[in-house]
Amino acid sequence: MSENHIYSEKFTSILNNLFHGVILMTQKGMILEFNKASLTLLQKQPKELDGVLLSGLLPDNYKDPFQNYFENCLNLETKNYGKFEINYFQQNNELVMLEIDCNQNFVSDEDNSVYTICIINDVTKRKKLEKELEHQKKTKEVILEKLEREQELNDMKSRFISIASHEFRTPLAGILSSVDLIERYLKTDEKLWSQFIHQVKVDSHVSKIKTSIKTLTTTLNQFLSLGQLEEGKIEYHEERFNLKKYLIKLKDEFASLTKENQNIHFDFTTEEEYAYLDKNILRHIFTNLLSNAIKYTPAGKNIYIVAFIDQENIHISVRDEGMGIPDEDQDNLFRRFFRAKNVTNLQGTGLGLNIVRKYVLLMKGSISFDSKENVGTVFKISFPRKKNNQENTDIKKMV
Repeated sequence: MSENHIYSEKFTSILNNLFHGVILMTQKGMILEFNKASLTLLQKQPKELDGVLLSGLLPDNYKDPFQNYFENCLNLETKNYGKFEINYFQQNNELVMLEIDCNQNFVSDEDNSVYTICIINDVTKRKKLEKELEHQKKTKEVILEKLEREQELNDMKSRFISIASHEFRTPLAGILSSVDLIERYLKTDEKLWSQFIHQVKVDSHVSKIKTSIKTLTTTLNQFLSLGQLEEGKIEYHEERFNLKKYLIKLKDEFASLTKENQNIHFDFTTEEEYAYLDKNILRHIFTNLLSNAIKYTPAGKNIYIVAFIDQENIHISVRDEGMGIPDEDQDNLFRRFFRAKNVTNLQGTGLGLNIVRKYVLLMKGSISFDSKENVGTVFKISFPRKKNNQENTDIKKMV
């Protein structure tokens, strides 16, 4: 059994063990895939869902309103159209309230078609609780107990994300390693490889697999970083190092990721080159800002990195000539899962800058940005500099 197949089975197993209904739909609202919870919530058999419109499964008075809601959600803008609620009689004649969320859209790399991931939840208990809170029918102790249960549920969700992220990283690394080996085996005999008529297609598909795995790995790492930050598990270890050489090393690692004729310029403007920071956390911050600059800057444009050390602070800036950030989106830029309206056609989770800001604050630094749409963006970070006597004391301790 291939590692790809094992990974696919694990992913399907996880979906089928979720208590949320998860449905994949086309632009027209036709159901393509669904998990077991969807069948339970809608009280349907698999054949009743396969290839039909989701609106057609709802009570008559909800069909047209739901279709309007679904079409609004397809515009791929950052605006969230909320959730669609229905009263739904299940087969046991029990009335439940279902909450349908169709705001999760993505564009297929293969045919540029828009697909929607629809999440369905039974919110009957939650609505009842809200009603109880509104009318103050329960005592304070009962309300607090129920809220604690809700908190426990949220904690369980966070732990699930963390565990799932850990579990996926190993098979993904195995898949990437296997793809590298397959590519190497195919090209061992250069004479045979040069005569292989499908080498362009093989290279193309191998490249797509590697890119997809790396993208998913980056996403998983972001979830892990966010979880560790929120749980206070990130430890801060300072050390003295040559900041100029370290930033040049990190910059060079991104050389292979730049687009055609896209140049990264680096300038360190002061003689003092040594800093006293956590190198690992600085790496997370710098590489995230640089990868964003590369992603959102078109081919043929430039990226500028400037760093210097003054008497009080260590300064690093990353400036691009990319698409910029719309004025109306700038106040929300560091929010979790937020993405500006002009980047919805590019892959991303909306977690990177939120994590960067948390890392900067962890090192008692500050972060700011200036941006103009269709002109570019500059991110500026600064950290308090250790005084010379403090640095000398620490060096003596190390010696």
